[in-house]
Amino acid sequence: MSLLGRAGLDLRSWVKSLRAAERVILACIIGFVVALLGLRILGTSADMYLSNALYNLISGNTLVPLIYGIATVGDLIWVPLVFWLYVFRKDSNEWTSSLILAVAIVTAMALTDLLKAAFNLPRPFQIPSLGISARGEIPTNPGFPSGHTTNAFTVATVIWSRYAAWRIPFIVLAISTGVSMVILGLHFPSDVLGGVFLGIFCGTFVLGLAKLRSSK
Repeated sequence: MSLLGRAGLDLRSWVKSLRAAERVILACIIGFVVALLGLRILGTSADMYLSNALYNLISGNTLVPLIYGIATVGDLIWVPLVFWLYVFRKDSNEWTSSLILAVAIVTAMALTDLLKAAFNLPRPFQIPSLGISARGEIPTNPGFPSGHTTNAFTVATVIWSRYAAWRIPFIVLAISTGVSMVILGLHFPSDVLGGVFLGIFCGTFVLGLAKLRSSK
């Protein structure tokens, strides 16, 4: 066995995984492009209007800790999930789920950072004319796509596929995470929408990859 070396590479399964769920993958790519071009770039006024509308749903700081807490849970729920499934569960299928979830999240984080750097788009509180202030934290990295939303929807996609009984709670958490990021003034709706499709893409890709690998 070798940790490195070309003989062990299995890049063909990447292509097979994408082809196996080509409709979902294509929908995610189209949705991501629409969020970027249709809403963030061409529909800037609508993006800003929606951002202001959601931001102004709350006044003062009373609810900020709650909303920030929801966003944080959505972003980091994968950590206790991976630990629970791998360390405490006896079922080998749940060990597989923990691996799928961990790889999907790493993929999501890597793509999010790359896309943020590539597009380098500002967050709402960085545009003075909007009159929006950051609530809860002041991120320094670019806004598009939303990393919190991407992580939340990556987890929701994996859970949707492997744990039917938990679909609704995790979808609700993922949606709440995205909305919370706009209310906190940290993201535009376009950032969140981009994160939705990127998260579904990452979850679907890794789920397909796991299915192919397990059938060998």
